[in-house]
Amino acid sequence: MKIRTKIGFILLAFVMVFNMSCDKSDDDDKLANDALVLPPYESMAVDFGDFLNEGSDSGKQNALAAKVGENWLYPRLVVGFWNTALFTQLVVPVTSFKGAFAHKAEVIGENTWQWSYTVDGFASEYTARLTGELTSEEVEWKMYVSKTGADSFEEFLWFSGVSDLDGNSGEWVLNQSNERPDRMISIEWTRENDEIASIKYSWVRELNDEDSDDLFMGSYLEYGLQGGDYDVFYNVHVYDLQYEEFVDVNVEWNRTEFYGRVMAPTQFEDELWHCWDSSGADVACE
Repeated sequence: MKIRTKIGFILLAFVMVFNMSCDKSDDDDKLANDALVLPPYESMAVDFGDFLNEGSDSGKQNALAAKVGENWLYPRLVVGFWNTALFTQLVVPVTSFKGAFAHKAEVIGENTWQWSYTVDGFASEYTARLTGELTSEEVEWKMYVSKTGADSFEEFLWFSGVSDLDGNSGEWVLNQSNERPDRMISIEWTRENDEIASIKYSWVRELNDEDSDDLFMGSYLEYGLQGGDYDVFYNVHVYDLQYEEFVDVNVEWNRTEFYGRVMAPTQFEDELWHCWDSSGADVACE
């Protein structure tokens, strides 16, 4: 069975598209450094590198050297498009958040902290201002970004979010751009044992760039850890332009041995699991 070339177009069109603790003190510097801790960077951009086989570990590279089968290649393409969306189309807000970890916060008001800095890694100069406000129930986060030089724009709210007081769960909402500051992707995340246990990216944009109804609204990718041999899962629900309906792709795999399985009724024309081994080759499911 050949991989349908339509998946590239469909998903590319679809994707074109952040442990908190509090310690009261009279020392403002201590407050700035210790009182408000940023949510983990992975809460916005979880690392898909292991599944996409982009790491340097020699074991993972075995899959690249093998004759990779469709059973692993197809879900790799699906997950890869989300990875592309976060690190290319939304590279500025994602990189801006990552930059906050290299800077100290200052107290700017009662129970409110601010990180302000120039974002590194771009030819143009972007300035980010991240605020965190401690409330009785959660921490509220807001990231403002501005740009100088060519195609400059004034500060606008590029993303916002909340995290629980224990720092183990939260939400983000990323807006599309300064020209279209509309909700585009929402993120729900949880953390266990200092790693992301689950994260869900949902497409929430109501209108596309032509101001028509966004057909992909309601699409999502969900990642999580689970028990058993297949200890990581991806669930994808996406609007398929060819079939004019939503389709589902479910993936489970072992992040140590790299074998896994996929169920994708539209792609494989059945409701069965399709498996691959540690080298990426197609195998019969046991």
